[in-house]
Amino acid sequence: MKKHIAGFILLLLLAACGGNGLPGADQNLLFAESFAPGETGDWLIEGDAAGQTTLLNENLVIEIAEPNVMQFSTLTTPGFTNFVLEVDARQLKGDLQSSYGVLFRMQNPNQFYRFDVTGNGMFMLERRNGDGSWTRFLEDWQESTAIRQGYNEVNRLKVEAVGPSISVFANDVLLMQASDNAYTSGTIALDAGTFMQPGLQVAFDNLAVREP
Repeated sequence: MKKHIAGFILLLLLAACGGNGLPGADQNLLFAESFAPGETGDWLIEGDAAGQTTLLNENLVIEIAEPNVMQFSTLTTPGFTNFVLEVDARQLKGDLQSSYGVLFRMQNPNQFYRFDVTGNGMFMLERRNGDGSWTRFLEDWQESTAIRQGYNEVNRLKVEAVGPSISVFANDVLLMQASDNAYTSGTIALDAGTFMQPGLQVAFDNLAVREP
């Protein structure tokens, strides 16, 4: 089942008026989201027996009840080409090897880039291809001390995408850079995923997208 959360997009005009409530807002702000009731953007909310997304306590919360499931919520408009995206993310429960993060330059539900971290301090940058395969920009998941581990630990995730150049950060620490021109623009989404263990819950807040 799918439904759209009625609301309005917080664009540059709102930032100029100081109405977005996010720290560090400036004239380069393209979109901001604090998930406040009545002020949310056009997020696609999906749910079934395997996983669901809800807006709870001014957070976007993803819960997954089954193993080997990826659940995401897409901001249907606007789309972005060159941008800097930041969001606060924290794992509330579940296996700490589960992942959570950001999808960007989405063409459709099967074509996008994904930057995810895990509750035990690992990260990955990869591309989902239209044929269902994945292209990884790392040989395997990599560990970083910049990623805060455990439950209720807030990680500020950041993606810089300018032309073919992609840089990903955790808590203002650069994790890696890659170059790829398969997808040059698209929408964004917030995601979480399980591996062998079900029962994952992740919360997102304070999302901002700015010009580079």
